[in-house]
Amino acid sequence: MSVRRSARLLARTADSTTITTVAAKATAVSATNAATGRVGKNKRVKSSKSKGKQNDTGDHLPVVVLQAGQGNGTANTKANAKPESTFQSLADPGAIDEAIRFLKDADPKLAHIIDRTTEKCGMGLPRESESDTSSYISLCQSIIYQQLAGKAAEAILLRFLKRYGARKNPDVDHSQSSMSSSSDGLPTVPALSIKDFIFPSAEQVAEFDVDEMKAVGLGQRKAEYLKEVAINFRNGTLSEERLAMMSDDEVSQALVSIRGIGQWTADMFLMFHLKRPNVLPTLDLAVRKAMCQHFGVPFGKKTPTHDQMVRLGEIWEPYRSVATWYMWRSLNTVTQGS
Repeated sequence: MSVRRSARLLARTADSTTITTVAAKATAVSATNAATGRVGKNKRVKSSKSKGKQNDTGDHLPVVVLQAGQGNGTANTKANAKPESTFQSLADPGAIDEAIRFLKDADPKLAHIIDRTTEKCGMGLPRESESDTSSYISLCQSIIYQQLAGKAAEAILLRFLKRYGARKNPDVDHSQSSMSSSSDGLPTVPALSIKDFIFPSAEQVAEFDVDEMKAVGLGQRKAEYLKEVAINFRNGTLSEERLAMMSDDEVSQALVSIRGIGQWTADMFLMFHLKRPNVLPTLDLAVRKAMCQHFGVPFGKKTPTHDQMVRLGEIWEPYRSVATWYMWRSLNTVTQGS
């Protein structure tokens, strides 16, 4: 490992103060390397989204974290260019394997986490259920899951579907359902689950009464938020095709403009539904904790900041989504997309 690469890794294992100190040392190392003919790779910090110049809070980010050889002009800009993913979606054949190879080479500490994780990253797997196939349904489900434990959210979603959804196999009798065997030793029909229902259409949900929706366990605001999403899909403001063609930044801007959808929900949608490869959910508590542990940065109510997380995660670009998945696994966190 080169001296320059060591400096870069050290910079990501410190808080913002230490990052600044290491950056100064890296500049000195660069001057020495220039004198001896050794050339290292510069790294740039981009927006928390892949191509923007601002983070998702609107604050401008520094262009360079470890800016070596200042004053080199165009040559330095070219050297600072970040690697670009050849994949638009983690569902593309070979995308996950390429991301893992890249991350293991870029971050040896993450390589140990990857090697210890027996479960292969499932972010690129085909969607298993009908509830995952539609952007509209995925967003509605995300709203129901907001700020709830997984089992509690599933129970509310199931009640919602029993009341408003359509049965996929209405001829199957679930009235005496049980997961145990019957008295004659034959298995009985399993209880109804979320997968047994078709989610109501945007046209239907847009017309639902909020008070009636609350009867299945939804709060006032969540019921209103579901209607808001449905209305946007009904009137064509959002559609499967439009979302698929948007950049990460454009998707985020379109979603957070809808009441009830914040940046965290937009990030989860980008990662688990659109399967975008370079998303870093800086508002996710588990990711914040895991990154602090991984990079040796103090964790607190206000730290790490969004900007610190972007700088630390720069080493993972252009596959921050996959690195995030392994951060969750390092804490054994179960996500909606698991």
